[in-house]
Order: sequence, then C-alpha cells, then structure tokens
Amino acid sequence: MSEGWGKRATTRIDRSQFGNDELLKSLGQQFNLDFANYDQWQRKKPSRPPPPPKQKATEQTLSFLVSRPSKSADTGKKALSYREKKIAVKNQEEDKKRWERITILELRIQTRSKTLQQYKKRMKELLDENIKLKTEIDDTETDTHGGVKSLLRRYEKYRGGIAQLNTNFTKELAEAQADLAQTKQRVERELKVLEQQVAEVDQRLKTKQDELRVLNSYKDKEYPVKAMMITNLMKELENVKNSNQEDSEELEHIINTELGKYEKERIHTTNDITRVVTEDAVGMMHPSLKDMALQNMVMKKEIEFHTKEQVGLRDATKALEREVDKLLRDPKTNIRLQMFPEFFPTRTKCTPDMDVVLDIPTQQWLPI
Repeated sequence: MSEGWGKRATTRIDRSQFGNDELLKSLGQQFNLDFANYDQWQRKKPSRPPPPPKQKATEQTLSFLVSRPSKSADTGKKALSYREKKIAVKNQEEDKKRWERITILELRIQTRSKTLQQYKKRMKELLDENIKLKTEIDDTETDTHGGVKSLLRRYEKYRGGIAQLNTNFTKELAEAQADLAQTKQRVERELKVLEQQVAEVDQRLKTKQDELRVLNSYKDKEYPVKAMMITNLMKELENVKNSNQEDSEELEHIINTELGKYEKERIHTTNDITRVVTEDAVGMMHPSLKDMALQNMVMKKEIEFHTKEQVGLRDATKALEREVDKLLRDPKTNIRLQMFPEFFPTRTKCTPDMDVVLDIPTQQWLPI
C-alpha cells in the first residue's frame, strides 16, 4: 500500500518548477531530480530463512522438545541483529539525508555569497552610474536653463519684432488700400478711354469691311482686266527700253568724247594764260629784281644742296663718334696695358646689384 502511494506521489510532482531554479542549475549533476525511480526510498523487508523440510510426527515432536531452548536463543539473536541492522540502516539514511542537506546548504551558501558579491558589484556600478547621471543631469539642467534663458530672450525679441511687423503691416496695408483706390480710379478712367477707342476701332472696322467688300467685288470683276492691261504696258515699256539702250550708249560715248576734248582745251588755255601773265609780270619787273629773283633761286638750290650735305655729315659724325667710343672702350687700344699688363691687372667693377664680400686678411698666431 505504501509502495503504491509513493510511486503515485512521485508521478504527481511538477518538474517544471525545478527547471527555472538557479540553485539547482548551479548544482548540475550533483543532485538527481529524477523521482520516477522510487526504489532508492522504498523500505525493504528483512529476508527470512526458508522453512525446514517436513518429517514424521515423532521426529517433529522430539526435535521440538529437544531443540526448543536453542531455538529461542537463536531467535533472540536473530531478532537483535535485525533491530541493529534496522537502526544502522536508519542511521545511514539519516546521515545520508543530513549530508545531502549540508551539501545543498553549502552550495546555497556559496551561491548566495556569489550573488551577494555580484549584488555588491552591481550596487557599486549603479552608484557610479547614479553619480554620473546626477552630474549629467546637473549639466543638462544648466544647459537647459541657459537654453531656456536664450529662448526667452529670443521670444521677447520675436514679440518685439512681431509688434513692429504688425505696425509696419498696418501702415503698408493702409498705403496699399490707398494705392488700390487710386489704381481703381485710374483703371476706370483708362477703361472709359479704351471703351471709346474700341468704339472708334469698331467703326473703322466696319468702314474697312465695307471697303474690303468693295475691293473683293473689284477684284472679282475689274481687277483681271486691269491686270492684263498693266502686263501689256510693262511688256511695251521693256521693249522700248531695249530699243533705246543702244541709242543711249552711243549718246553717252559721244558725251564722254566731247567732255575729254573740252577738258584738254581748258588745260591748254589755262597754261597759255598763265604763261602770258607770267611773261607780262616778269617783263614789267626791274632788271635788278630779275637778277635778285634769279640769285634767290640759285641760293635756294644751294641751301637745299648744303642742307642735304649737312645731314650726311651729321650721320657720318655720329658713326665716327660711335667708332671712337668703341675704340676707347676696347682694351687693345690701351698702350700701357698692352705694354705692361703686369702693372695694370684687370679689376671687376662693383655694380649696385652685386653682393659685397669683405675679405679682410686676419693675423694668425703660430701654435706655441
């Protein structure tokens, strides 16, 4: 009865609650959670010796009478050993349970100590993080306070700007409304003028349409006849031009020839008149004036001749001066330098763009 109850009890245990226990996970294989095998907790009955074989009644009675005292002693010893075994088994089971409890408690203590160390470490980390968060919060509050101040100042400026904008908008709106009224009046006046112009244009359009109607009728009836007449007249005019072209060319040639003759006669007559007038003027002059004029002409010719000679002499003089300068600068023309070159060593001239290097000889003492 007790054996069936234990097995039924082990089957009713919910093993899912042991799967999430951190302590049992840390124990691992040291603690067996398999309660399906109930044999390790089942009580075992002591084994009894088998019954003796059946004998005759006389032998049974005799053996019973003779061996009775020894049987009672043996049964006492057997009973005593069974009780001791039972107590020993019970003590062993209690020791085993106690050892298991001690092991579990030690494991729990180790686990709790590790957990405590982790909690302390986590507490220290949380304290550090809290200090950092407090510092960050203080900094954030300071920045936020400054930002709020700047935003409030900007908002005040914004409100002032909005008020100014509203004032300007009101002024501009009034000005715009006044401009709108003036524009409406001007547009109305211009619209009236345009309406009058449209009426006039409509009237002219009607007139032009009437004229167009007349022209269309003229084009359909009289225009072809007039066009034929104009074409014929143009052809006749072209024929007349062709016939008169040769006459006009001949006439133009005659005119050019006569003009050339008249131009030659004019030049000849002009030269004759000039010659006669000059001869008359010279004939009327005094002989001394004639000689003076002749001498002036000769002197003029001589002046021109001498002027040309002076120009040539100036050019020759400049060329000679250049050659003289070249010869003076040439070291070969220096007689002293050519005869005594050792007394006239060549020295380079110091120009403004050259660097000056002072090479002053210094006195060096002999080593002592």
